[in-house]
Amino acid sequence: MSLMEQELQLAEPLRNEPNWSENFCLSSFDRESGAGFWLHMGRWRKDLDLWRETLVIMRPGGEVLAHRGFGNALSAADGPGGSNIAIRVLEPGRKLTYRFAGGVRRVEAGSLRSGLVPDGPREIVVLDVEFTATAPMWDLHKVGDLQDFLGKGHVEQLGEVLGTLKVGDETTPYRGMGNRDHSMGARETSSVGSHQWIQGQFENGVGFQLYDAVLRGGADPVFTTAAVTDGGEIFDGKLTYPYRIDDPADAARDFSFSIEYERGTLEIATNGIVNTSYLSFTAPNEIYIGVYPSSPDRPLTLLEQSANYLLNGEVAGWGHIERTVPGEIEIEQ
Repeated sequence: MSLMEQELQLAEPLRNEPNWSENFCLSSFDRESGAGFWLHMGRWRKDLDLWRETLVIMRPGGEVLAHRGFGNALSAADGPGGSNIAIRVLEPGRKLTYRFAGGVRRVEAGSLRSGLVPDGPREIVVLDVEFTATAPMWDLHKVGDLQDFLGKGHVEQLGEVLGTLKVGDETTPYRGMGNRDHSMGARETSSVGSHQWIQGQFENGVGFQLYDAVLRGGADPVFTTAAVTDGGEIFDGKLTYPYRIDDPADAARDFSFSIEYERGTLEIATNGIVNTSYLSFTAPNEIYIGVYPSSPDRPLTLLEQSANYLLNGEVAGWGHIERTVPGEIEIEQ
């Protein structure tokens, strides 16, 4: 299923297809302030008319502002909405707004490694940003039939994220890079062994997106795919990704990879992991903030991270990293 020509907003759910879902996501990093966030909105598997919303805002020094909720009070004809998050499509394929207003838990990132974010006192947060595309959409439906967790239809797009972030009584401007996606299809997360979903842009205007995935029980990737944006055009890339994280203690370890495309090769290295938040999956399709205690020895861990990059040893860049650290996954009813 390709969403390139017809990126339907709030189409009628496919209720008879097991584990079907629709998801909207925005990952972003503002290198000037050092803040980054990961915002995810997906139809809840227990009621496809309700949306499960997840937001982690990461700030330098290891602070995470965390929210997870369910609802559809903010849904509208021009975009999905849950209990506290509203996404609006202003111009299909180019401009969207994302707004969260509510109470969040302020926690230290390291505490999320030992369990789910606990309830407790809340902090007022308002995140109000607009995404404007700086690149064409990247169509991932070509890898849809190779896996069961990504969604058969899946588009992504690089852009600029502008707006404000209010924490308590303090409001600060937000100006970051962003990668937004929209996907549809069945999702079964028990098949995930590990995955790497990484995006970035560089000071010379070049941007990249990549997805690399290994299925549970496998050793080799079921697919490695990438795209490069250069001069306003998007090119298919050949990804070489030699490092796959195996221990959450290595979350801040720098690593490198390369993407070959028709104009050359991007040799990309992380140049400092700025922020990290620890999340987790359960099967068939749930996301939690913090590590779900599915195994006392080795639970699956989902990393959301802000990073600085270096291109070909000299050009600075910045972006977002999502990775799965392999582990046991809980099966929910």
